[in-house]
Amino acid sequence: MTALQTTPRRALQSTSHAIHRLERTNQELRGLSDTLRSYVCEPKTYTLFERFESLKRRLDNLRSGNQELIAAMKGQKQALGDQVEQFRNRIKEFQELERSVLEYIGMAKMHC
Repeated sequence: MTALQTTPRRALQSTSHAIHRLERTNQELRGLSDTLRSYVCEPKTYTLFERFESLKRRLDNLRSGNQELIAAMKGQKQALGDQVEQFRNRIKEFQELERSVLEYIGMAKMHC
């Protein structure tokens, strides 16, 4: 397995950067979740309700997965290759989920 960077100092900085980024992403996920659950975004149709429930599950799953990865990375001085890949996948998933939530909010507001 490879480390995030080759030198110990850079590996430590990169690992702490990844941890910080995941923690910040979790804060943003909490904000998206709060917005999604607000009265303004209440689903008015069955289709919106299904999408709403799916988004809630995805937000919760991503946040808990991020917490597990954070805990694993904090337990090591260097991020391992699979952790680096998980980190990249989680950031990508967050970006896609954020777009989906914003699309849902726009659709929910149209049905008010």
